[in-house]
Amino acid sequence: MQEADAIIVGAGPAGATAARRLAQAGVQVILLDKEKFPRTKPCAGGITHKVVELLDFDISSVVHRKISGLVIVSPSGIRVDAIPEDRSKPGFMIMRDEFDTLLVTKAKEAGADVREGFQVVEASQDTNGVTVVSENGEELKAKYLIGADGINGVVARKLGFYEGWPSDAASIAIEVEAEIGEEAVHRICADTTGYNADLFLLYFGAVPFGYTWVFPKKSHLSLGICCRQDLAKNIRQTYDEWYKRFVEEYGITPRVISETAGRFPIRAAPEIVKGRTLLVGDAAGFVDSFTGEGISHAIESGVLAAEVVAEVVESGSSRGLAEYEKRCKKSIIAELKVSQAMAKMFYKSEKNMETLCRFFHDDPYASYLIAASIAGLLPLATVKRKLTMRMMRKRPRDALSLL
Repeated sequence: MQEADAIIVGAGPAGATAARRLAQAGVQVILLDKEKFPRTKPCAGGITHKVVELLDFDISSVVHRKISGLVIVSPSGIRVDAIPEDRSKPGFMIMRDEFDTLLVTKAKEAGADVREGFQVVEASQDTNGVTVVSENGEELKAKYLIGADGINGVVARKLGFYEGWPSDAASIAIEVEAEIGEEAVHRICADTTGYNADLFLLYFGAVPFGYTWVFPKKSHLSLGICCRQDLAKNIRQTYDEWYKRFVEEYGITPRVISETAGRFPIRAAPEIVKGRTLLVGDAAGFVDSFTGEGISHAIESGVLAAEVVAEVVESGSSRGLAEYEKRCKKSIIAELKVSQAMAKMFYKSEKNMETLCRFFHDDPYASYLIAASIAGLLPLATVKRKLTMRMMRKRPRDALSLL
């Protein structure tokens, strides 16, 4: 007996969003997660305005700060304040324990059957449906399955989407949440143009394919480092040395609230649809390889998966699941390919990082394009094309040196 139309494994942003949308469409959906909410999740906690546009409810209760732009610091210390003139689409800072709990609550309110503390250890499928089994031996069946359980997800591995994530296609991160008080947060991260918002800071050069970051929350900072896994040599020592310099530079005495580490993909999975199963979010590899941002792609993939699963439940034919991959290729995967190309050029060498940061610093329009891409004001493909054309025109020698 099938207990539901769909089972979703993983209640992060992708899974919870898919569950809410399916429940709203009248689909019987079970949302499973091995943790009980709220739970800690390693994440810098920045979301773009696109997230707000994708969600159909107010998130102001979990917003710590409004973000107007970002600061880029080159390997040599050149500072670039990238702030768009159009402030109509600010970004926001959140804590994942609060944000994810809100998404799960909204899924429950919509009618999803949410089961926390349910750790899936087995998943299988055949022509008639799907089955998942918990560590306690509890078995659940449904017509369709959505794998939203992250880079180390059981669903993808058990159903043969991939065996694991290669180290050159994943990044690792260390993050510290450090209490310093609201005044100090604003002093360090303030938008000095007079706009009532803050900036987040990215420092390049400490690691070869990644960066260190400073993300402002209400009264504390998220201070972290991320690097491609195969290049992450002595990352703990590198982070500690950067952290010490940062604390001394700003004259602060942080009180460490928490310290976490995590791993996330930076390349889309080779398959995201197999039989009666779809992958969403990190499980599908939907993370920007240039910035490491994945929440917006997770939520968008959750929306797309819910649309397609609702359609196939209504039609009664699983062949319609192929539409999910088509829609993802048109939007999410197309954008990820652009970010991969940009990451490949930017992170190729410290010289490339320095050359590009100096260009952003010296050319106001170039820094605007970076800010516009982060804010979601312009498509990433448009930003890449405009930046390439402008640099070829303004600094052709520097442009050629990047190749």
